[in-house]
Amino acid sequence: MLSLKMLAFNTSTAMCSVALLIDGIITERCILIPYQHEKNILSMIDCLLLEADCTLQSLDCLVVCRGPGSFVGVRIGISLAQGLALGANLPLIEVSSLEVLAQGIWRLIQAPQVLAVIGAGLGELYLACYHRDEIDDLWLGKDTESIVTIEDMLILISKLRGEWVLVGQGWEYPVLLSKSILQISTRKILFPLAKDMLSIAVESWKNGDILSVDQVEPVYFRSKRL
Repeated sequence: MLSLKMLAFNTSTAMCSVALLIDGIITERCILIPYQHEKNILSMIDCLLLEADCTLQSLDCLVVCRGPGSFVGVRIGISLAQGLALGANLPLIEVSSLEVLAQGIWRLIQAPQVLAVIGAGLGELYLACYHRDEIDDLWLGKDTESIVTIEDMLILISKLRGEWVLVGQGWEYPVLLSKSILQISTRKILFPLAKDMLSIAVESWKNGDILSVDQVEPVYFRSKRL
């Protein structure tokens, strides 16, 4: 990794996670606290910075999750990132929660084809199909992000070819697990974690994919059942 200082945090799901990158070394804090992110995220950030003897002003950038995920959780993360970036005069890098799931399973088993899923409620799922470009260390498939019903998902699974890893808490639906192409324990990566956001953000930094405060926007998908 480059000699960078980055802070990433993710409040898009029930898992609240913060990670700090300093010169190639990542430290993190993760707590499973549904509906309590707003009360805990700032103290988690402060503790991580204090332990590293680091300040916001000394960072190169902040990394924020743009969703999809919990409507409130995504808003909390975006608003906090904008506030901190504005106060410390820092640029921002945004990442997809679904891509972060793919990065997490890549970290564990280097799976090149990943179906990333997050529960959206009402029997629906946020979904993306990713292919790893191992030459450029990038995930291809950002344009596949969508919201689907379980029925849609079963049809998609039936059409897939080759070996795929199914990752994310959306796979807790028994009907999906029974149809899985590759039986891998997806419970290792149930939630998108901040430390995996950093790996994606480093590549974004190299490519100049950096945003100002007013350029960061949350990603939502309209329910098919409405």
